[in-house]
Parts: sequence; structure tokens; C-alpha cells
Amino acid sequence: MRLPWPSLLISGGLLFATNNAIAIEGCKKDEQCTMVVYSEQSDKWQVINKSRAERAFSPFSTYKIPNTLILLEQNKIDTKTTYQVNTNVYSPEKWWPKAWHQEKIVLKEAFSYSVLPLYQDWTNTLSKPDIKTYLSQFDYGNQDINGPLDGFWLNSSLQVSAFEQVEFLRRLDAKSLGLSEQTYQTFESIFLQESRPDYQLYAKTGTGPIARKTYIGWYVGKIENAQGTHYFAFNMHAPSFNDMVKIRVNKARATLKQIGIL
Repeated sequence: MRLPWPSLLISGGLLFATNNAIAIEGCKKDEQCTMVVYSEQSDKWQVINKSRAERAFSPFSTYKIPNTLILLEQNKIDTKTTYQVNTNVYSPEKWWPKAWHQEKIVLKEAFSYSVLPLYQDWTNTLSKPDIKTYLSQFDYGNQDINGPLDGFWLNSSLQVSAFEQVEFLRRLDAKSLGLSEQTYQTFESIFLQESRPDYQLYAKTGTGPIARKTYIGWYVGKIENAQGTHYFAFNMHAPSFNDMVKIRVNKARATLKQIGIL
């Protein structure tokens, strides 16, 4: 079931000071970015650039959210085992982060550091019919997995909008995805990225090229604070991977601060 999409728009910027003292503004109206926030307890939607929020893009590493759930449910991965990238199948590239080269990678690290070759190897142990069944249960994006088995979420057939990301996260929290209680509990600990006295942040990044000199960057998740649970999905464009990773999370967090969530 699709949730009603809001008509509320907000705009305006806020300077957000990062740890390296670079001031970054939150997403503004008519910029190449969008933010969707749904606050559960107050039943309130806040949206910047609604038309973009309705537009579907490749999920890139935000697909690790449903993918991890599927892999956990199928007992393909667990939190006790350590993993190493199979370099016989996925040859190391110069751009690989240091974390991908480790000999012992736990699941939470694989998720947080977006260890793509591990997830590709794990996904190869699944069948397309099984994945299709789960994505249908999840009502995740366009559910199109006609692309490569180990890459249909990488600028390929699978597409999802910011609104759909938020809807999916709400269904995940409602435990209405048809999964086991153990899967839900295990994933919650993997999803948690930051815990402070005043809030808990659960989030996943995702970035990749969708055209020449055009990268999409995602930041999706939820924030739990004194006001309740707030689900969010942010995306933006940048001309290169380096440009994107320098700003993506900080711009998303500045936007969340701008609208009073963080």
C-alpha cells in the first residue's frame, strides 16, 4: 500500500559547521537536491523540492538496507562471522577504500563502509526469483532487477524515489516486511550509526554515476529523539565522486538541522 505523498514544501538554507570547519548549507528550494522527512508521532511531512523527491534514481549503496535484510533472512550472512573480499572474483581497484582490503570484516563494517565486492559476492548466492519475491514483499522502488545479479542496483534497472525510501523505512520499523523477528533485531544494530544522549541516528549512504559528470548521492535513515521517530531520505547531484563524498552527508545533516530534526 502506498502512503499519501505530501504537498508541503519548505525552503531556506542553514550554514552547518562540519568538523573540518567548512560551512555547508542545507538543501534549498530549486537546488539539485531533495529531502523528505516524515515524523511518525506528529504525522508531519516536510519536503524540499517535491518534484525531485518523486523522481526515481538508482539506489546505489542504500540498496544495502533491503539487501542486508534479505541476506540475513536467508542465513547467508551473520554478525559473528568475519569476511574478506574474494579478490579472485572482484579484483582490487586503486579507488578501493582501505577498509575493503581488511582480512577480517564484520557485517556492521561491511554495511557502514559500503564494501561493495562483499555484497556483490553475497548477492550472487541468491536467485533472482527470490530477490524479486522479497522486493515485492517490501514494495521497494520499481522492483526491477533485470540488470546484472551483482549490480542491478548500480545505475541499472532498480530505481527508487526519496518518497519510496521513506515509505520503505516506515514499513521496516512497522515490521510489515514479512521477515523474522531475529532479522529485524539484528538489522537494527547494524543500521545504527550514531548514538548520543539526545538522539540515535540510523543511516546509509549511497553514491554513484548516473550520467557523464553526474553523480547521485543518497543519505537515508531515521532519527529517534525526544519528539519521536523521524524517517528521512536525501539525495543530491554532484559532478564527481570526490565532490559528492566531501559534501553529501554534511549537506544532509545540515538540512535535517535546518528543519528541526537533528
